Amino acid sequence: MTIKILATLATAAMLVACGDDSTTTPPSKAQQCSAGLSADCLMGTWSINGPTITRAVGEDVVHIIDPSHDLTASPATLKFYVDAKNVNKFEFVNSSLSKADCITGTGKTYGDWSIAGTSLTLVAKIGNECMEKSSITVTPSIVVSGNDVTLTLPSIFFMEPEMKQADAVDKQGTSEIYKFETAN
Repeated sequence: MTIKILATLATAAMLVACGDDSTTTPPSKAQQCSAGLSADCLMGTWSINGPTITRAVGEDVVHIIDPSHDLTASPATLKFYVDAKNVNKFEFVNSSLSKADCITGTGKTYGDWSIAGTSLTLVAKIGNECMEKSSITVTPSIVVSGNDVTLTLPSIFFMEPEMKQADAVDKQGTSEIYKFETAN
């Protein structure tokens, strides 16, 4: 009789385990980024409409895309991912509307990224011949507004070739603001 009871309990347990059809919804990008900079927050493809210049207008501070380098119709993209060797990688694809004096043959830049505390380090390794510097360490700003997430690099890095002809004041007040588009 004990075997019959154990068999019945085992069958019931299997049916309950197999019958659990609930699935866990993965966290949204807004949820992943709500606590700030993290690998989960960065992963995916981000777009940029051009270098953003900070200007004082009276007592207000406004952020405008440099009108001569407005890529809104065909934004550039920055993809963060982990490759097959488990190395943090990025791919920056410049916009077809780029007006940079120097554009790489493929219009792409590849490299590595890492996070240490609140700092993000980007090291461009391929397609960096047009860039003034091939690495940067910054403390990015991440803003979550509803389901929209933006990542701001407080200086120019990928957009530097777009700003080659800009004066030093504009360059110093320029940032890169990326909008999250899609997971990889």
